[in-house]
Amino acid sequence: MGSNSSNQINAEDKLLGSFSDEDSVINPPYNLEELSNIAEYSTILQQCIDAYKTNIIGFGIEGKSRVDLNGDEITEADKLQSEQEQKYLSNFIKYANMDEGTEAILQHVIEDRERTGNGYIEVLRNGANMPDGFEFAAAQFIRVCKKTNPVDVTYKIIDAEGKETEITRKKRFRRYLQVIDDKKIWFKEYGDPRPMNYETGKYGEAVAPEFLATELLHFKIGSGTYGKPRFIGNIVGLYGARKAEELNLLYFKNGRHVPAAITVSNGELDDESYNNIQEYMNNVSGSENAHQFLLLEVKGDEVENQKGEIETTDVKVEIKSLADMLQKDALFLEYDESHRKKMRSAFRLPPLYTGEADEYNKATAETAKKITEEQVFQPERRAFARTLNAAFLEPLGIHEAKLEIKSPDLTDITSIAPALYPFNSAGAVLPNDIRPLLSKLLGKKVDDVPDELNKPIQLLLAEMQANSQAQSETNPLGNIQKSFEYDEQSLIMKDMRDLLMELRDHGKI
Repeated sequence: MGSNSSNQINAEDKLLGSFSDEDSVINPPYNLEELSNIAEYSTILQQCIDAYKTNIIGFGIEGKSRVDLNGDEITEADKLQSEQEQKYLSNFIKYANMDEGTEAILQHVIEDRERTGNGYIEVLRNGANMPDGFEFAAAQFIRVCKKTNPVDVTYKIIDAEGKETEITRKKRFRRYLQVIDDKKIWFKEYGDPRPMNYETGKYGEAVAPEFLATELLHFKIGSGTYGKPRFIGNIVGLYGARKAEELNLLYFKNGRHVPAAITVSNGELDDESYNNIQEYMNNVSGSENAHQFLLLEVKGDEVENQKGEIETTDVKVEIKSLADMLQKDALFLEYDESHRKKMRSAFRLPPLYTGEADEYNKATAETAKKITEEQVFQPERRAFARTLNAAFLEPLGIHEAKLEIKSPDLTDITSIAPALYPFNSAGAVLPNDIRPLLSKLLGKKVDDVPDELNKPIQLLLAEMQANSQAQSETNPLGNIQKSFEYDEQSLIMKDMRDLLMELRDHGKI
């Protein structure tokens, strides 16, 4: 039996309390709370994480057939089953979370995974013990426990003859502990068949339905017990860049004041002048005090001259500038720029994805998008989709369909059109072959031409000319009637010819 409601603690307090040996909790290698909040101290980290969220999950998830539905080898029964499973999977993803939507939940998971190295989905089951819903579980409050003893797990697979069969394998599962505000909630690893009490973390057959533990699906970076964020090597640079920003803030907050040394020869400052200097230095901060004047009164030394008379010496006061030691405006700009490059490199992102596209033109931007899509986002989507499919297809009884994470359409119509010109000139392109491209270029739906007109332009014009000539030779009066029959077809072909010539004149093909 499974629980169809979330058991998570609804709080945002810090992780408190300690763990006993009986809990078998494994301490994470890094401070998860610090990692979950670290983006607040960086000027580049959140942009990198947002780029991952948007480009991995942001284009949607859908059910898709595992085979080509238009292939000759597929039967009508298999085609019908695949279509039904596609629809079922699409609805499963659509309604797995009714509050935020499944895509938003998965984006939260990716953000947590990129910050802390770990992301969690709480999986809820319905009365039939089938996966039915998702909830996001914050990684900073989750702790992983040691693996339990192996148990038998039954899987349904399709054998070599295409029949569904059951196999049993041994597997060791983990428990997970969520601690918030001294409250503990236990979870079991997704797929663990044993009933567990969410209050005690104990397995047992006599657990009441209202105390059944739900399951966590763990997404992590790396193969360790806990994941490690991909930017972990740049932690020192991140805090260094933060300190540089704080130093610059204090500089601009206090104002630009030139440091100087005051020297007095043959005299001394009286108490009033000394106090004036002290007060001036105490109040020198702030831009409103940047141009205040300092008045000094200096008393010369009293000495005895040759006549035995007491006289006051001439006093010399000098103010020596120490401007060479002055901090320059926006100190550590090169350090900050170097840190930003290192952080983007950790995520393998070009500046285009973090809002820094000053040096890009159309060609370089398209190249950067294509390479990043091929080397970063597409592999991440596939890995994420593999995890989802491995987790949910078998329990849901899905065999002919799968979940697929959508990707952006990077097709450049203007670059494809010139490549089609020689094929079109040679009569190798059918009108309906390029109608989808024409729809994208015009920004509206363009219907296919009838099957009888779906021929190369040259062949179609030749056929029409031959028919017209034959008709005129055999029946001049009938040719007039035939011309009316082909009038609509001729208009269609003329429109297509005019459109192709216009595209060619503008360099589109």
